Amino acid sequence: MRVGTCGIALALALAGCAPGGAEPDLLLVVIDSLRADRLGAYGYPRPTSPNLDALAEEGVVFTEAWSSSSWTKPSVGSLFTSRLPSEHGAVTFDRVLDPALPTLAQRLRAAGYRTVGVSGNFVHVSERNGFHRGFEVWRAFGVPPREARGDTIWSEDDAGPGRGVRLGAADAGRINQEVAAAIAGLDAAPLFLYVHYMEPHPGFAPPARHRRAFVEGEAGPRSASTERLVDLAAGRAEADAAERRHLGDLYDAEIAAVDEGLGALLALLEKRRPGRERVVAVVADHGEELADHGRWFHGLTLHREVLRVPLVLWDSRRRGPPRRRSEPVDLLDVPTTLLAVAGAEPAEGMLGRDLLASDAPLRPRALLAELHPDPPFESHVLPREHRLAYQAWPWKAIVAGEGPLLFDVARDPEERRPVASGAEEVPESFRSALAALRRRLPEQPASAPGAPLDPEVVEGLRELGYVR
Repeated sequence: MRVGTCGIALALALAGCAPGGAEPDLLLVVIDSLRADRLGAYGYPRPTSPNLDALAEEGVVFTEAWSSSSWTKPSVGSLFTSRLPSEHGAVTFDRVLDPALPTLAQRLRAAGYRTVGVSGNFVHVSERNGFHRGFEVWRAFGVPPREARGDTIWSEDDAGPGRGVRLGAADAGRINQEVAAAIAGLDAAPLFLYVHYMEPHPGFAPPARHRRAFVEGEAGPRSASTERLVDLAAGRAEADAAERRHLGDLYDAEIAAVDEGLGALLALLEKRRPGRERVVAVVADHGEELADHGRWFHGLTLHREVLRVPLVLWDSRRRGPPRRRSEPVDLLDVPTTLLAVAGAEPAEGMLGRDLLASDAPLRPRALLAELHPDPPFESHVLPREHRLAYQAWPWKAIVAGEGPLLFDVARDPEERRPVASGAEEVPESFRSALAALRRRLPEQPASAPGAPLDPEVVEGLRELGYVR
């Protein structure tokens, strides 16, 4: 057991003193499609993320965190199980998490935690796909044809709808409302809360006041539909410099909106569960392509812009000067870290490390990310260019259709200058490990597919741009 101590209050009054001996509450926030390089804590000059930056000021920022895939279902599957996508099985629209694999929520519930999950992404992170296992309370939002979206993020003092219309998923304000209802009346047992926000997933339709702050001159349309972004990804349309800049502005405005939602969530937890120590993990499931390598959307490649994600860990018991860690880590390390905080053992076969065990350098581990064939998606957009990414710092390989692309990411972090696979500078150990990995990795995992997609799921996939 860990005894709480009080420290200097965070700007939003996030933490108090927990009763002696109580394990801390755990909050895991996933922000869909969020690139690390568009956040202040990662050096972005625009003020897109003041609340996340405030956490980073007293927490730990991992500057080289990887997702396990470049789209949601396989990446969150890895986040919940600390297994690679080919191991947990949720790698296509019709496949589900292997029911034999223990999840983070199941392990925490067995350790005495109350477990609550609120997912804004019912299409992928849903009961149907097995993501609800271990949660006492689970709520996944559908994707209605149209939903009113306010100009302010919801708080307990401002619950009324505002102006504006957004196509797609529930916004952060609606998610926070559901969190407030789900945690009302909980007892003193420690809480594990999982929250999945959908901004800034395409399409981009930020609230008006965030558009005014980030969209220069409000030139162009006030939103960017998933259809437009998918057409750009598929090569059916082309964006000129002005549209590329405009789409980037809309994306930034979406980040500002979800960041405000994050701040409201943290304030809500402090109000509803005062005097408790808390450990907060904020991460993304994947990034987003904004024409970096000539592509848009996500789930098509395994370049840096879709694999590098933010990871900020904040512990109310260990606040202090900001700490930045540059060791390569990935989503598999998050569940094992939270289990360690809770005093619970990881399940057998979990691959992650405890990122908060000490300030000493982490045990090195190669990182993997995967993309598996998914005909409904690839026929709608275009065949996936990449299947596997492997990184043993500083070398990274992306397995593409015509052979691997090799990069020295220490010298070429943006992955612009491929190195010839036969170049003397590429270590033989790296080439051998990659060859063995390619032989071992199947095109599809052995787990059985789920049930046929029902009309609601198909409509959700269509609304989010994945199918026609």
